[in-house]
Amino acid sequence: MIIFNRWGEIIFESYNAQVGWDGTYGNGEICQDGVYVWQIYFGEEISDKKQTIRGHVTLLK
Repeated sequence: MIIFNRWGEIIFESYNAQVGWDGTYGNGEICQDGVYVWQIYFGEEISDKKQTIRGHVTLLK
């Protein structure tokens, strides 16, 4: 999972499905209110086909 800010910069990245984003930037600083884009890459086990899904989340303090 990758989280992008409004300028397209990566602010969070995880390759572990058990680890989610807590609304902070890499150094532990809380991100500003706003809309952030998420993107998930995954592969299907049966067909080994790769997929990408995208969406957005609104962060409010």
